[in-house]
Amino acid sequence: MAFVYPFRGYRYNSKIVGNLDRVVTQPYDKIPSELQEEYHRRSPYNAIRVTLNLEKRANPDTDYAEAGSTYRKWLKEEVLLQDPTPAIYAYYQKYIYEGRENVQKGFIALLDLKGSESGIIPHERTLAAPKQDRLRLLRSIESNEDSVFMLYSDEQLTVNRIMDREINDRSPDIDVKDDYGVIHRLWAITDPEKLKKIGDAMRPHKLFIADGHHRFETSVNYMKECEQRNWAADGIESFDKRMVTCFNIAAGVTILPTHRLVRDLPEFDGRLFLNAIQQHFDVTEVPSGKELFEQMKRERERTVLGFYPQSAKTFYLLKLKDAAKDDALLQNYIEAYRSLDVSVLHVLLLEHYLGINESKLVSQSHIDYQRDPESCIELVDKGTYQGAFFLNPTTTAQMQNLSLKGERMPQKSTDFYPKLLTGMVFMKMNIKK
Repeated sequence: MAFVYPFRGYRYNSKIVGNLDRVVTQPYDKIPSELQEEYHRRSPYNAIRVTLNLEKRANPDTDYAEAGSTYRKWLKEEVLLQDPTPAIYAYYQKYIYEGRENVQKGFIALLDLKGSESGIIPHERTLAAPKQDRLRLLRSIESNEDSVFMLYSDEQLTVNRIMDREINDRSPDIDVKDDYGVIHRLWAITDPEKLKKIGDAMRPHKLFIADGHHRFETSVNYMKECEQRNWAADGIESFDKRMVTCFNIAAGVTILPTHRLVRDLPEFDGRLFLNAIQQHFDVTEVPSGKELFEQMKRERERTVLGFYPQSAKTFYLLKLKDAAKDDALLQNYIEAYRSLDVSVLHVLLLEHYLGINESKLVSQSHIDYQRDPESCIELVDKGTYQGAFFLNPTTTAQMQNLSLKGERMPQKSTDFYPKLLTGMVFMKMNIKK
């Protein structure tokens, strides 16, 4: 069950900060160092100064004292203003994907961490370091400056219909364009009758975590920490809730693949690797990256991967052999797991052939992740990486099928697009200490 509630969010005061495009950011874990610096330059009120302050660059184990001080100053000086009435915030994203315009419709609300716990389904493994980092920030600001991306499935589109009717002919309260050309619009829905209908409609559903596994687990850990200190929630907005944004799978969502870049493997030879993996894969040389990606797309019904080694600078299509599906290495896993391209990549290619096991992935050695395939190719050509593995996107059906069986995919198995902007709404926790 999903218990979601309206809340009195804090939003930027445009009279002070000016253009809101200049103060919102991508999620903290999708901000490279160049963009982090650019966000700092854009505005003294940019949300980067809270969600990923430069103090982390000086000290990776920072407790975010500067971020906390900045946030409290913004509250005191009314850079952020609390809405007068509890609201659920309709959040619509307009974007172009594969030549088509799409509008993804969701809503921002507070999720009851205790009451909803059994109805929250994760799908990816998490890492210890990001959770510790987000916990240190949470302790400092005692707020949610960003949202966790959640999915649910309702063929009746109940909440979407309520939102469409409620915002019809209303100008959005927030209308911004992000760094990738995506338009983000937000409307505060405050009618008590509509809010009750949304809450009632969501209650029977399970919520799948799309993006924000580390932040969600951190929120649960922080709640437990507060309870151990005998702190108490003082109202709806507190540590026992988490700000989330929910989208209906039945209305369609976009998932991009996250590709893998290989580095620092001693004596790695791309040609020897290609010869070895022919026990499990049919290996075909492809003339260009463009042709590789087109072939992968055409063959997405079966397990196919792309590979571009620095030693050869040639593109290869890797097709899992039918006989390889019965290999003992894969049979250790349930069917829903071993049928995923990303699982085959991790189990066979990374772990079995390259020796990059789970502990090395957790320690973030040898593998980096990149959304843009062209960037992967450039980085390999520069010699920054020894090779790149390319993937087709995981589908929502695959994600749901595996998650409902209690299994988790390898980390970075899905890349939901567009991302939720940080700084659209803040949730300040009220805590009795």
